[in-house]
Amino acid sequence: MKVYFEKITEFSHAVVHFYTVIFDDEDLYEFEKFQDTDFPEHTKELEIMYAVIEEMQQRGAKLYYFKEENAANAIPKVTQNIIYANKKDFGIRLYCIRLTDNVVILLNGGIKTKKLPIDCPNVRQHFNNAIKIAKRLDKSIIEKEINTQQKDCLQYFSLEI
Repeated sequence: MKVYFEKITEFSHAVVHFYTVIFDDEDLYEFEKFQDTDFPEHTKELEIMYAVIEEMQQRGAKLYYFKEENAANAIPKVTQNIIYANKKDFGIRLYCIRLTDNVVILLNGGIKTKKLPIDCPNVRQHFNNAIKIAKRLDKSIIEKEINTQQKDCLQYFSLEI
C-alpha cells in the first residue's frame, strides 16, 4: 500500500512542521479522519492534545510530549489523572511519529479500550499503521532517502508499506 505525506499548514510553524498521510485507496488524510471523529466523553483530553500541539509549535517536538508506543508515538502522554478520569477506558489516543524535534506526523486514533493497543478494536489498525510507517521511515532515513535536517523533508514524499 502506498502512503503519501502532506504538510498540515495550519499547524506548521517555524519550529515544527506537522504532516499527515493518506493511503492510496482512501479519500481523506488520516488526521482529517481523527478530527472528524466525535469524542464527547473525552473533550478534556482533546483540549490537552491540541494544547500540546500548540506548545510544540513554540518549543519543538520534545520527547517528553510523547508516549512511546513501539516504533511509533502517541499523544497525549497519559497521566495518572487521565487514567483516573477514564474509568470506562484508557483514554483517547492520537498515533503519530516524531521524526525529530522539528518534524511530526499526525496520524489517526480513537478511544483505547484495552491496556494494549494491539488488543483494542478501536485503535489496533491505527497503531499498526503507525508502526509500519515509522519502521519504513526509519529505513528511508538510513538509506538517505530522507534528510531529517530539512523541515520540509516529507513534502512530496511517499513510500510503500
